[in-house]
Amino acid sequence: MEKTSYNVLLIDDHPSIIEAFQNVLKHIEKQNENLTFNIESANDCQSAFFKINTKILNQNLDLVMLDISSPAAAELKINSGEDLGILLRQQLPKTKILVCTFYDDAYRLSQIQKLINPEGFICKNDLGFMGFVKAFESFLSNNNMYSQSVINALRQKSQLRIVLDDYDILILKELANGSKMKDLLELVPLSKSAIDKRIRTLKRKFNIESNSNRDLVLAVF
Repeated sequence: MEKTSYNVLLIDDHPSIIEAFQNVLKHIEKQNENLTFNIESANDCQSAFFKINTKILNQNLDLVMLDISSPAAAELKINSGEDLGILLRQQLPKTKILVCTFYDDAYRLSQIQKLINPEGFICKNDLGFMGFVKAFESFLSNNNMYSQSVINALRQKSQLRIVLDDYDILILKELANGSKMKDLLELVPLSKSAIDKRIRTLKRKFNIESNSNRDLVLAVF
């Protein structure tokens, strides 16, 4: 019987995590003689971008395991794994995405879910080896897989009802990247007074009483 082959890209800046996922896939192969995985890996956004770009030309990337905090590729304007996920959704809509992260903040996870809408969304602390085996097996059966911490965080966010528009999100992302006001004026199509007002409003929404933008970023992300 001919084997079913899957092309997989593992993106994480920790070699030990890449190795762990490779072992998960090897375990699944041993349990299913009709399956085989063609595995590639990337340790940062730049190397991941070029591998994704190659797959875009061939349209044959089946599954991506995506770490949101992968090192940025500033020259490509890719600041995180989140940007890679958005690129994948735009260019390879049939590719399944498994987001794996240490983030547990309700707002941050909600934004990732909204922007990428991954088929799998897992907090790395939630699952052991066999848990990840089951997560990958769910993908092969066309089932979505969200781990319990992610489910709880998304429920919490739905109860908070903090509404942000595209400008709010852009300002927050740039503040998180260390941008100062002079940078924001180049990146956000608003006046200085309008940006200042939005930052003050965001601080009220997230109950930040200090003047520090860093405190706002920490509360959100």
